[in-house]
Amino acid sequence: MSSLDNKAGSSIFIQAQIKDRCETDRDLSFWKIAESTIQSLTLNNCRFNFCRSADCRWQNLHLDHSLAENAFFQNCNFDNLNSHTSFHTAGHFANCRLQDAVADLSSFGLCVFHHTKLHNSRFSEVSFIGSLWRDCEFDQGNYNFVRFPAALFVNTRFVNCNLRQAIFRAATFVNCRFESSTLIESVFQDARFTETTFENTDIHQAANLEGIRGLNL
Repeated sequence: MSSLDNKAGSSIFIQAQIKDRCETDRDLSFWKIAESTIQSLTLNNCRFNFCRSADCRWQNLHLDHSLAENAFFQNCNFDNLNSHTSFHTAGHFANCRLQDAVADLSSFGLCVFHHTKLHNSRFSEVSFIGSLWRDCEFDQGNYNFVRFPAALFVNTRFVNCNLRQAIFRAATFVNCRFESSTLIESVFQDARFTETTFENTDIHQAANLEGIRGLNL
């Protein structure tokens, strides 16, 4: 295990184990973590901005009224991520997996997701405005009133998802697939579709399809 502190007050962890740590009203920005396991990290009213993490396993990361903006995660697995009233703006997730994530009243606006899978997630009133998704998969998730306005989805799948009241206003879908998913009262106003298919999924469940392009309704 290796842990170092630099002059800016940030911490560097290499092949470390972080366990049962709870922080309140702390600035933990600029953490750098590699090849490590984080078991139960709780952040209450904290700053966790500009975190850099590679090849790590995150278990039971809980954020409550915290800022975790401009973070970069590569080859990371998240088990039981929980975000309440927190901001993850402009984060980057590459080759990551989120298992059993729960989020409410939080924002992932302007985030970039590449080759990332969300499995069995439960999100409510979460914003992904302006986000980019490439080669991603939403699997068996519940996304109630989750907002994706102006988001871009490329080679992305929604499989067995409940997208009730999801907002896809002005979103763009390129080579995407909706499979066995529910779109009740969702909004696709002014959305654009290119080579996107709906399998065992009825887009007519949506509440608003005005101005969409690329689909023969």
